Amino acid sequence: MCVVGRCAIAALVAVAVFGASAFQLPEGPGKKLVESSCSGCHPLDILADKQWSRQRWQGIVLGMNDPKAPLSKPQMAEVVDYLAKNFGVKNRGRELVEDICSICHEWERVQDYPQTREEWAGTIKGMIFEGAPVTDAEFDQIVDYLAKNYGKKD
Repeated sequence: MCVVGRCAIAALVAVAVFGASAFQLPEGPGKKLVESSCSGCHPLDILADKQWSRQRWQGIVLGMNDPKAPLSKPQMAEVVDYLAKNFGVKNRGRELVEDICSICHEWERVQDYPQTREEWAGTIKGMIFEGAPVTDAEFDQIVDYLAKNYGKKD
């Protein structure tokens, strides 16, 4: 075989091996429905960088619902739930609490101790003193998240 032919074959193999998307949808309820209903029109790796609100996903799913093979309302709700959970707006404060605080504490523990913003700030300062790896910027995000979601109710 000529050198040019070998190069062409090598290029095709490279495209086939490396050009194939390594993107995988996260596991969970709705994954199969998203795969079957969305992949007919576009590749699923289009989702990779999305961080849209639930409301935006609802509009997208409603707008893309194929009239030739429409999803039922429960199926649409399942798709929206899956997309919002896996490709929704990220809450950095929550991520920090889940990632850092859960190193030592069970997640549910937070719910049992509602505190004011000032009390949460004192609690988190104590955790930092004990060795929690929290930067100054992360401190504010954690305290804001905890105060908003687990603050004392008046």
